[in-house]
Amino acid sequence: MTPEEILEQLKQKFGDAITESEVKGVEVRLTVKPEQSWEVCRLVRDIGFEYLNCISGADWMTHLEVVYDLSSLQHPNKAHLRVPVDRDNPVVRTVTDIWRGANWHERECYDLFGVRFDGHPDLRRILLPEDWAGYPLRKDYTDERLVPYTDYGMEEKVAKAEGEKAAPKEARSLQPPTPTKPATA
Repeated sequence: MTPEEILEQLKQKFGDAITESEVKGVEVRLTVKPEQSWEVCRLVRDIGFEYLNCISGADWMTHLEVVYDLSSLQHPNKAHLRVPVDRDNPVVRTVTDIWRGANWHERECYDLFGVRFDGHPDLRRILLPEDWAGYPLRKDYTDERLVPYTDYGMEEKVAKAEGEKAAPKEARSLQPPTPTKPATA
């Protein structure tokens, strides 16, 4: 089955639930409404994408996305499914009953982005302590323990953008400094 045939089959079955789609090489790329993401995932598995490579998250500031990367072990095709979820209430149905390997991937996405997977058998933090506040891969995450952003190197970038030559930085030697003689009076 070609990626184009796979995409056509998914569009026929789910229509408006697929909001964006494209074929890029051997990969079918879809954006799916969260309400029907489980059904789309199940059909994708039944078509032959039996291997879940990864589930990850993405923060677009306006919304979050759950991203499923899938492979077929029978044919050389891949699938990339994106499911946008509400930033204030990020919930999507678990796919652990479709791919058992989704268990830890979903826990990691919950731990780092705060996406809750409805029906997950053991949804708890996997990388951070249970009492950790917030979700560190969200772009609005703040923690006073982190090193603040600095403008180091910005004068060179601005000068280059404006077509000026930036002042050279002092060259640092890897040799230890040579001792100086004390001054005599």
